[in-house]
Amino acid sequence: MYRTKEGEAVMKYDEALTYIHGLYWKGKKSGLEKTKELLELCGHPERGLNCIHIAGTNGKGSTAAMLESVCRCAGLKTGLYTSPYIVRYNERIQVSGQEIPDEQLSLLTEYLAGMVEQMEIPPSEFEFGTVLAFLYFKEQQCDIVILETGLGGTFDSTNVIENPLLCIITALGLDHTAQLGSTMTQIANAKAGIIKQGVPVVFYGENKEGEAVIRKRCEELSSSLVMPDFAGLKSEGLGGLTDCQQFSYKREPGTDALEAAAEGHNIEYSHLRLSLPGLYQQKNAALVLEAVEQLKKKGLPLTVDAVQKGLCSVHWQARLEVLLNKPLVLADGSHNPLGMQATVESLRQYFQDKRLQFVFGAMADKELNAMIKLFLPLAGKVYVTAPAMPRAMDAEALLSLCQRNCTGKTVPEFVLCRKVQDAVSLIRKEGEQEVVVVIGSLYLAGEVKRLMKG
Repeated sequence: MYRTKEGEAVMKYDEALTYIHGLYWKGKKSGLEKTKELLELCGHPERGLNCIHIAGTNGKGSTAAMLESVCRCAGLKTGLYTSPYIVRYNERIQVSGQEIPDEQLSLLTEYLAGMVEQMEIPPSEFEFGTVLAFLYFKEQQCDIVILETGLGGTFDSTNVIENPLLCIITALGLDHTAQLGSTMTQIANAKAGIIKQGVPVVFYGENKEGEAVIRKRCEELSSSLVMPDFAGLKSEGLGGLTDCQQFSYKREPGTDALEAAAEGHNIEYSHLRLSLPGLYQQKNAALVLEAVEQLKKKGLPLTVDAVQKGLCSVHWQARLEVLLNKPLVLADGSHNPLGMQATVESLRQYFQDKRLQFVFGAMADKELNAMIKLFLPLAGKVYVTAPAMPRAMDAEALLSLCQRNCTGKTVPEFVLCRKVQDAVSLIRKEGEQEVVVVIGSLYLAGEVKRLMKG
């Protein structure tokens, strides 16, 4: 247990958060040096942890949440590290489904702050949080730790782990191009940076250019590669937004897409129930099932019963999450074209031809035109706003962009809301039969969720 000499933290919770958010990267070069230096000062808490490492463009958080839930239902003590948070910072660090307590976050922040004083250049917020998570997982003696990368893979702070049990790469798309590169080959190369020598890899697939990069990296590092066979995925009903959807998944041995899989191994899961809404989540679940099979080979007791219970009970915020019933208000964190397309497809499944209302706000560095063109055909009204983030596009500029992308016969009504609070006040007054979808940014989803709770 990391404590001060007196046994209690002097730093209060609010002070700890202020300290964490106040950290910034003073250097110019990206890399793992600061994370490694801080880990060295702390005695390398990451060593000895059994980690599953997850990278990708879309679906990382949902995949991590499903896998954590399955492992927990198998009786394992789980650690889960994700980003960004939606409402509270503590969400990013969880043990057995419970967020790190405020007191323990304060204690570890105070302890780590003392280590940072010994560094010439301080770590970034994400680097600090990563080390803090490792300390907590080590202290809690987690059986398994699931790590989601923050950005990319090669130079992501989580990539300090040397020998994970498994590497998972979720769906790939063009996002964070300023940091990772403007081509799919560059993006895939960044994500493939988490692959380690001889460590099995499970990849979502459905991206030939990305697959070529990942397959080559696996060959170079003698790592087996498995991909889901989505042809074996059978949807058996979406259910409602608050009900479990049902599906079956079967992978036949010898499938062309699995030529690098383990000796024609066949898996079959029938009539599984998944508590996360959205048709796209069935594909993420198939990825998880392939991961489960690889982890079973490592000796993890992931039974069919654990899989059934884990998928049926998993919860993940801001993925078609219901915030209010009358009117129906959903929060979805789609923030790039690939994610937006998946969300729009699910909205069409749930609401058919119904005209929906949207609260839309986004970061200025996103592929905004492509995102807007995807959801506008479903819109009857759009509340255009700006999350309280420095990177957010100004609401008036975003409104102008939306209007320029109106190419259909039916033009939605646009409502300018310079503050998110204004949009929340207006949607609360909508008719009970309306459906409102908060879309465009996880930061927006989190802000709306906090305001609606207040």
